[in-house]
Amino acid sequence: MARVDQARWDARYTAGDRQMRNGDASPFLIAFAPQVSGKHALDVACGTGRNAIFLAKHEFHVDALDISPVGLAKLDQAAAGLDITTHAVDLDEYQPPVNTYDLIVAANYLNRPLIPKLLAALNPHGILVMDTFMNDPRNSANQHNPDYLLRQNEFLSYISDGFETLKYQEFSVIAKGGTMWKQAIAARKIETSK
Repeated sequence: MARVDQARWDARYTAGDRQMRNGDASPFLIAFAPQVSGKHALDVACGTGRNAIFLAKHEFHVDALDISPVGLAKLDQAAAGLDITTHAVDLDEYQPPVNTYDLIVAANYLNRPLIPKLLAALNPHGILVMDTFMNDPRNSANQHNPDYLLRQNEFLSYISDGFETLKYQEFSVIAKGGTMWKQAIAARKIETSK
């Protein structure tokens, strides 16, 4: 599966798919990055790096992960001089180090088994920011595989003891061919007594 995914994303980045170009960072990331006390960040499924570049410009050291070497090469080129380290990884197999990151962002990417691992990878007081598309009857541009779309309130179901939800939101965006609904969440790891 990883080879198929890599080939598909490499082709999209090589073709210059307009949706794959660098754009603005995730609005939730922009809102919550200033609340992070440390400066070590992880950008999951970073693509060409819109979120990684935003973070590096705000003095974070960023580990940027993606399956596509083509997307990562575009990020490396765009991020010359910024504190970003890119890693080509299969996120289905990835095991992030525990208690390592002050901020983790995953935008427009859903890997359900990875979410608990990302929560464990946060330092105490670290913040996880996620946003991606939902399976929603209001979608008019639904060309996505439903396996990779969130269910109603699904992000909230991952936040349990040891974490606090800072903000949860559902909102619509204009996507290729119409409207898609998304979920976004920011959650903070609570420091527990030992």
